[in-house]
Amino acid sequence: MSGKQFRITIRWVHIVGAAIIGTYIYSPWSDILAFDLAVKAIIIPGLGLSGIALWQQPAVLKWLRGSTS
Repeated sequence: MSGKQFRITIRWVHIVGAAIIGTYIYSPWSDILAFDLAVKAIIIPGLGLSGIALWQQPAVLKWLRGSTS
């Protein structure tokens, strides 16, 4: 995966995750236990990881490609 494709993919993952967080905050769906658990256990950590991936893109791509040099 090229750097541009990686950045676009991770950016959209981050945007969708942020939209789900917005839905969690501003809708009555937060009362649904499964949605609450999914947001807290999957979406929030996923947003953290995607943010780190966007911030440290060269290091992440190097790690994904398995290059040690």
